[in-house]
Amino acid sequence: MTLLGLKLRQTQQLNQGLQQSLRVLQMSGLELEREVGDWLQDNPLLERREPAEEGRFEPTRLSATVSSRNQIGGEDAEDVWATIADEEDFKRYLHNQVCEHPLSEQEAARVHILIDSLDEQGYLTDSLEEIIDNTPLEWMLDEDDMQDALDRLQNFDPPGVGAADLRESLMLQLQRLPASPSRQCAGQIVSRFLDDLSRSKTQKLEKFKKALPDYTADIIEAALELIAGLNPYPAYGFASAEPTAFIQPDVWVREGEDGRWEVAGNEQAWPQLAMNEELADALKDEGIDEVWREKIQEARQKIDSLELRKNTVIRLAEYIVARQEDFFIFGEIGLVPMLMKDAAAELGLAESTVSRAANNKYLSCPRGLFALRYFFSQAVNAEDGQEGTSQSAVKAMLAQLIENEDKHKPHSDEALAQLLKRQGIDIARRTVAKYRESLNIAPAHQRRI
Repeated sequence: MTLLGLKLRQTQQLNQGLQQSLRVLQMSGLELEREVGDWLQDNPLLERREPAEEGRFEPTRLSATVSSRNQIGGEDAEDVWATIADEEDFKRYLHNQVCEHPLSEQEAARVHILIDSLDEQGYLTDSLEEIIDNTPLEWMLDEDDMQDALDRLQNFDPPGVGAADLRESLMLQLQRLPASPSRQCAGQIVSRFLDDLSRSKTQKLEKFKKALPDYTADIIEAALELIAGLNPYPAYGFASAEPTAFIQPDVWVREGEDGRWEVAGNEQAWPQLAMNEELADALKDEGIDEVWREKIQEARQKIDSLELRKNTVIRLAEYIVARQEDFFIFGEIGLVPMLMKDAAAELGLAESTVSRAANNKYLSCPRGLFALRYFFSQAVNAEDGQEGTSQSAVKAMLAQLIENEDKHKPHSDEALAQLLKRQGIDIARRTVAKYRESLNIAPAHQRRI
């Protein structure tokens, strides 16, 4: 009986450690800094450590490596802080994820419709019937198909997106966490007693102990901690449609002396924590009671979760730099197709882990500051069995063709499709029109001088 209880407790602790690591990996730099501040106040065994100076990449050194090669952003590209590239608002962030999922063209279109129907908090408050009624009849949308699209959308990041209300959003987030008694208990609390969560801690515990007799007080407390760590609004923390004024990069990228591109973590963006060994040793000398033993274990878990986050993000950045080397040389036109599932396979990680590592993380290079998600895109069809070209690269080629066209006789979308075909890019006229519109470029008749 004792052995069984020990085994259950170890499993629960491991699950809590994994949950914490996944939460920390998902966080942006600002969110993590706030979280670490709370840790330091709560646990005296943790102390902040100054970041190492050795091996750091300075922004001035980065900007000094900018050459006269084709640069995104023109002259401003020389300032590493002046070209914050493609910072995504919430809906664009979701639209860009569509290509990461195995969807048919029709399925993807339905998901795009649902994304555009979300409110500013990330909820889908309109019913599927109302959404269908407000779309053109020729689209012939079916409620069953739209429900399938909604199920797919609710698997996107951030967790909880597409929920009808707070309760459903929290339940969707809980489903993403590893199975455990505390997660099961949290599900019961959210589904049955959501309104009671506003009560004081003592009132909540008393009510839930009576209402949920199958769970111990420790599990109920752990469940309440899980719920407190969830995001009530899926869109919280995302930029508005306005560009972000300043973002702290997570990694620096520069060209080394041998011509190879190098990656280093931005030590100023990574909170550095260490164990207060003096206090830990003093506690050992006096004989550690159970409370302090848990504090020590908790401190180690938090330090490990920070180190795991750092290593995972740097490994992902190294993968991106190796795969997208032509981007750093030639700019957007050099981007190649890259999917998260391929990165996950190469790095030996789950695809959801790669998605968390890319979420709200940024890479600074001589061309500017870029979200890690910026480098992921699916391939566009190519001719003769050649490797496809990324959507971003095709858009850059399209913009270049339009920029160099005769302004008195601008290219139609059909003509642009034919010009791209000569370069090995086989896409339909309607796809050209979609890409042109996404670049905010007017149709041919409006471009004519």
